[in-house]
Amino acid sequence: MVEENYEKKKTNPLQNFIKQKLIKYRRIPFVKLMKFSFKSLLKEKLFYILNLATIIISILMGIILAFVKSGSSQVVIFNFYILFFVCCLMFVFILRMIQFFFSKNFEDKTTYIVLTNQVSRTKFFIAQYLLIILICAVNILMSFIVINIFYAVFTLFHYDVFILRMTSMYVIYCLLATFFLINFISFLIFIFTLQTTTIICTLLLALSFIANIPMSFVKANEKSYYVQFTSGDIFQLNDIYDAYSLYDHVNDGNIKYPHLSKYVYNYFLSKEMVTDQFRNTTNINYRMQMWKDLGLINPNPVVITETNLDLFSKPLRDTSVPNTWAIYDKFNIQITLKDTFITSDQLDELINKTVDKNTKNILVEFRNFTNEINKYFNNDLQFEKYDLFYDFLFLDSGIEKSYLEKLNPSEEEIEENKVTYALKKQDVVSFYEYSVAGIRNDGFRFTNANDLVRNQLNFNLMYSARIIEEYFIKYSSNYIIMSSNAVSKTSGDWNSYTKGRSMMRGLSYFNLYSGLWMVYTKNLGFYNNDIWFSPNSFSKIYLEDQKNLFLGYPEYDIKLTSTNMIEKNTTSNYIKPWYYLVILFGISTFSFSIALYKFRKFDF
Repeated sequence: MVEENYEKKKTNPLQNFIKQKLIKYRRIPFVKLMKFSFKSLLKEKLFYILNLATIIISILMGIILAFVKSGSSQVVIFNFYILFFVCCLMFVFILRMIQFFFSKNFEDKTTYIVLTNQVSRTKFFIAQYLLIILICAVNILMSFIVINIFYAVFTLFHYDVFILRMTSMYVIYCLLATFFLINFISFLIFIFTLQTTTIICTLLLALSFIANIPMSFVKANEKSYYVQFTSGDIFQLNDIYDAYSLYDHVNDGNIKYPHLSKYVYNYFLSKEMVTDQFRNTTNINYRMQMWKDLGLINPNPVVITETNLDLFSKPLRDTSVPNTWAIYDKFNIQITLKDTFITSDQLDELINKTVDKNTKNILVEFRNFTNEINKYFNNDLQFEKYDLFYDFLFLDSGIEKSYLEKLNPSEEEIEENKVTYALKKQDVVSFYEYSVAGIRNDGFRFTNANDLVRNQLNFNLMYSARIIEEYFIKYSSNYIIMSSNAVSKTSGDWNSYTKGRSMMRGLSYFNLYSGLWMVYTKNLGFYNNDIWFSPNSFSKIYLEDQKNLFLGYPEYDIKLTSTNMIEKNTTSNYIKPWYYLVILFGISTFSFSIALYKFRKFDF
């Protein structure tokens, strides 16, 4: 009997809270309802575990970003983090909260009977719904703050603004993604059983990691595709994408050294330079004028002299070389060069006195590039890129301007006028190549010309300029050819390409996961300061190495005009991210409405 009375008096603590705190209100305030729901959630251990995991992972991410110096690496690492945060951590968090509020608590019908006698079911549902959104938002904002604080502390407050931009986009995307997930999972929990909902959510979780795999497979197959133009030129499909993508990157300023890149690239386009004619006299003059316009070329000829050079070999096939000259003979040399590049010190002076803002930006970026490329090659740019010397070697020929003079000639040589010899461009190239790279050819070679070549013939800025030219000429040349000739649809792999892309475009309309990621990746973009050419190659730029295999990116299709020419704005031929947002907002509205309707009709 005593035990029965005890059981009657024994009440659920949650019911005590309702009676003491809520029943006294004739109309229970909205905040009180949210407070009630939150207090009930505090009994869940998983709630604490997930919140703690969010803080710990955010701390680790902030520290990692601080110690990773490459901006492109920061983007790659952070994209993996957001993938884990949204698709794992927040997914589980949302699923568990919805199960707790709309499934587990339904078992305690007394609680809901008491509450629904005091407030409308709609009000109670919205209170719990907003609480879930609020908790997710707090976690996202807390993660944002923790990442930025630890990044700032571990970089000693040398803050990169790109990190703030990247984490800000992360907050916006996470808020959108969690909003859509909350609505959809709420819909599932009221339509299906708890077990079925869990299975569907597990499949959705798996789908989030493979949503972009189909496009990755298509692009992998396209690497072997070739496209032929009516001019007869054949290009790999990837070369077309690289040419048109780089055109956008350069003209939008989304590249390292944006002013310098735009200046050189558009100059090549304006002069319609192609690789086959890049080194003819006309184009060499154009290229020299391009650098002259920046003030990088000496206005006056430069005279270079050296004494007591020991002859090691001479041209055997050039009959104009005196036949009496022999190995170990000593010579003086004079070389007069036109249109040489200024020195680094002169470049600094030029920058200081340049008034035009755009020109100054170009010169500053040219100096920065020169410093970077010299550092990469350990200040031995002449050795690493010795073959770039020849295009801008303008020898002022003539026996009085550029010559070899034999020391201590014999009387016979004096009488036969075999004391001096007018140097040709190939003569300079011969002893230059021997001193720099040890190349042996039929020409003049000296055993002690290293100082002459390594110091006086070492025009550091010229090598930098030539490297930049080689970087861009391949892509600008390809763009000129591709944009001025029609595609041959009956040749190459064009039909295979269009078939694969048509299939992917149809699939992409329904691939909402990948589409939602596009909202993030499109607005975030890439770390532009790391979009640049590989120093070890003549002309290779990596435009997509910051992409994440699991995230969706806007992928444009090559679009042709009625005359089979590639459209100039073909890079904008992709499904816009706002399309997916509209669809997802529509699905969310529908899901929310169904969940609310089911809640109101639920039998407590």
